[in-house]
Amino acid sequence: MNKEKSFYWVDIVSLVFFTLLSIGAIAMKEITIFYVIYVFWWDELMKTVFDLFRYIFKKEEIKDHLEYKAAIGSRFFMLFIYFVFIVICFGFIIEWNTTDSVSKNLGILLFQNVYFNISLISFTAREMYVYSNKSRDLNQSLQNIMSKGIITLHVSIILGLLLWAVATKKLGSIPIQIEQYSSVLSIVPFLLIKFLFEWSEIKSKRKTLNKEIL
Repeated sequence: MNKEKSFYWVDIVSLVFFTLLSIGAIAMKEITIFYVIYVFWWDELMKTVFDLFRYIFKKEEIKDHLEYKAAIGSRFFMLFIYFVFIVICFGFIIEWNTTDSVSKNLGILLFQNVYFNISLISFTAREMYVYSNKSRDLNQSLQNIMSKGIITLHVSIILGLLLWAVATKKLGSIPIQIEQYSSVLSIVPFLLIKFLFEWSEIKSKRKTLNKEIL
């Protein structure tokens, strides 16, 4: 297997591992809506941090320095805004009347959740491998630098608020009782969104690789 193809499989293994780990966390009831959105945030943060390392240590391989630097700056700014909103809103406000969930969210913030910590380690390992093996094209356009992780965060936040409003009947009563399924309804859709966006990005990389081979 050549090096370029190995990068493709690293992304697939990382996505499958994260999905299985999240399913395990659901089965063990160690996951909350905050956990899911916050781990997405960390995934994007790791990608952005290593893109910053590329700008600092591999600057000679970047075609447009100003465009690349501006894109990274924009991502860090958006991630900061997201961090404040995610922690305050999903970490505490929407779970304020649920002591168990607030306690779990606090544990996640303090890195006391094993599943969450393993996810962060896997993200870091993936990005370290990608960085050390120079798998990313540093001459990519602004559109590619603005990864789909940002879009995933956008959709997840909106969907999270909507599902929470439905599960807690903030939008009014509905004909079926879903309170007992609220945790699943508030988590599984996010994993599907993450999987679909990541898989789309992997397929895009695969097409690019095939074109380069041809």
